[in-house]
Amino acid sequence: MTRAPVVLLIGAVVAMSTVTCSDLLPPPADAATMTHTLLTDSPFPYDRVARVDLYVVSVSASLAADTSAAASADFVTLATPNRRINVLALQAGATDELGAVNIPKGAIKAVRMVIDTDSSTITLANGAVLTGNSTPGIHWQSSAGRPVLNAQIYDQIVVPDSGATVVIDYDVGKAFIPPQDVDPTSTDQGFIFSPVLRAMDKKRSSSITGTVRAHTSTGTPVLNASLRLYLGNPNNAENTWSTIATAKSDANGVFRFAYIPVSSFFKQPGVGYIVAADPPTGSGLARQIVINVTATASGETTIGTVILP
Repeated sequence: MTRAPVVLLIGAVVAMSTVTCSDLLPPPADAATMTHTLLTDSPFPYDRVARVDLYVVSVSASLAADTSAAASADFVTLATPNRRINVLALQAGATDELGAVNIPKGAIKAVRMVIDTDSSTITLANGAVLTGNSTPGIHWQSSAGRPVLNAQIYDQIVVPDSGATVVIDYDVGKAFIPPQDVDPTSTDQGFIFSPVLRAMDKKRSSSITGTVRAHTSTGTPVLNASLRLYLGNPNNAENTWSTIATAKSDANGVFRFAYIPVSSFFKQPGVGYIVAADPPTGSGLARQIVINVTATASGETTIGTVILP
């Protein structure tokens, strides 16, 4: 029986539904491959938060055509880390490998992750630790306990004889939202859990990098600029664009969107990648948008300097 390495990464982005593409390949029944599991993350409001410790129980995947809840028996376990991971430390493509197993080769059509909310915490910059029982705290809502989180899949994740690397990108910045985003009059200083993750084949993903500076191309690097990668038509309103990923700039103003999907699912007339850069609060700088950004599988696109006026 053929065996091969397959890596699974967890990090950030968009929705909870699973999207399957028409070109997904049926899995042969006579071969198996090795699957590793890693963890990565998209950015978060750093001015308020020091750590986000997510307790990951398990990650599983299905190669079957039926990905509904009724088909749970078709899912195979990729990893059972059963440990707390500071996902906030996983930035710009950094990962945490969660495990490795043998699975039949073919095409992964669904990925699921189970977390333990009772063992997950958010630590604020002032040292306060938020839980589901603290005030302020984390509002897990219907996801309290050990919820099953479904990753969105934009493109096929093929598992050949030689193996593959599956990336689960868990978007902390979108998964924990301030109550004020829901109710502007709220004075709650906690967070509402809104699980957001996606999965893709690392070999078919891309990355986009650049540097944020103030006022001019040789200006001061901007630390903690908030960046968002969209997919949309730049001639249409921003609220029509889909958010693909988030990122932040470091002390040198450098940012990197890692594990970006480059599926044919995105190749529509007039639609492309758009980068929006927002300055940190109180900086006195303004927003900047960069359109017509391209990305290629297994490649890295550099968009140069993004100048915040």
